[in-house]
Amino acid sequence: LEEKNCSDPGGPLNGYRRVVEDTGLLNGRYAKIGTVIAFFCNNSYVLSGNEQRTCQDDGEWSGKQPICIKACREPKISDLVRQKVLPMQVQSRETPLHQLYSSAFSKQKLQIYPTKKPALPFGELPPGYQHLHTQLQYECVSPFYRRLGSSRRTCLKTGKWSGRAPVCVPICGKAENITLKKAVTSMRWPWQAAIYRTASGVKESSPRKGAWILICSGALVNERTVVVAAHCVTDLGKTIVLKAAELKVVLGKFYRDDDRDEKTIQNLRISAIIVHPNYDPILLDSDIAVIKLLDKARISSRVQPICLSSSHDLTSSTEDLKIMVTGWKVLADIKDPGYKNDTVRMGVVQMVDSLLCEQQYEDNGIQVSITDSMFCAKQDHTAFSNICPAETGGIAAITLPGKASPELRWHLMGLVSWGYDKTCSLELYSGYTKALPFKDWIEKNMK
Repeated sequence: LEEKNCSDPGGPLNGYRRVVEDTGLLNGRYAKIGTVIAFFCNNSYVLSGNEQRTCQDDGEWSGKQPICIKACREPKISDLVRQKVLPMQVQSRETPLHQLYSSAFSKQKLQIYPTKKPALPFGELPPGYQHLHTQLQYECVSPFYRRLGSSRRTCLKTGKWSGRAPVCVPICGKAENITLKKAVTSMRWPWQAAIYRTASGVKESSPRKGAWILICSGALVNERTVVVAAHCVTDLGKTIVLKAAELKVVLGKFYRDDDRDEKTIQNLRISAIIVHPNYDPILLDSDIAVIKLLDKARISSRVQPICLSSSHDLTSSTEDLKIMVTGWKVLADIKDPGYKNDTVRMGVVQMVDSLLCEQQYEDNGIQVSITDSMFCAKQDHTAFSNICPAETGGIAAITLPGKASPELRWHLMGLVSWGYDKTCSLELYSGYTKALPFKDWIEKNMK
């Protein structure tokens, strides 16, 4: 009985085949029963159909002959990006020659110069691939994020996608509209981070065992980074950095009392504390540090980053700037009847000339040097205030038009650094670390 053979099916166009289980191809045209052939495609083509075919007893190959199709592998995107596949509508582009040909050859029928879509071999692509000319459209899943990178990408003949990979980053500095005149006690500052230290490290009259004590405010600048004064994360008067386990960051907090906000707060652990290399704990020069979070902050209406400004964003002279200072009272008495309802405090301050500031301190018997990394400010008595900056460890912010849109956004201006005001006097100046000179350093440590 004559054994049946299969005739050679050949390789696909723009691809090739390889014999996997060779039972001997007969004189290059026939294959014995049991021979298995695998099919592959050249670069930028993807196999549609069976990857392997076997020569069966009846002299026929199993499956059907695959084809190679121009395709692009779908790019990976993060969970924050939503992708939509658009139907292929390729607008054919008009070259300068189109106009030449259409005038020079207008008598003839123009069918000879079509720029219609080339007919593509259509077949099923494996999952995760898209056909040539397909467009992907991207947007951010949440309104608290904005897109960087391309909003559309097209599959090119090279098998690559046009444009740049989209990423969604949190929108910074967006807060409810406020007017500085009216009492805005209910204002929530979504970038305000409460920095706590374990009671063991803090000399307190009656530290409850294992208690956490609010020592400072920080500013959330992205999902994993908080900017804070260096003196908050070091031993007083030293550059020795506290252990990450001795500190924690709490976001989404409004009330001073720890039992009031439990629905919105996020308790986040710390992975690293980076103090500025020029920090001087005696003069408080370069009093700035970055706290890296172990857990990503969840961005919501209550938790959002503040923007960092660069020097060219500051158009008005700094003396006229209305700077908002926000923070919790650090020395708060738990037994105080108002304690339960005490919230983040706020007030408006205005910069004063450094020499005036040095002079005021000197008149009060204190020698201070105002460095380039600092500014002094006094309270603006025309605006609502319930804050004494010198007792908050707060953050200072200003509103500026955004880069992408004219709407005002909050930008980090500075951090409360030092002061001697024990009476909450409107006339006494407090010292702040400027955020501006440290913008590049902060951004380097945000990655």
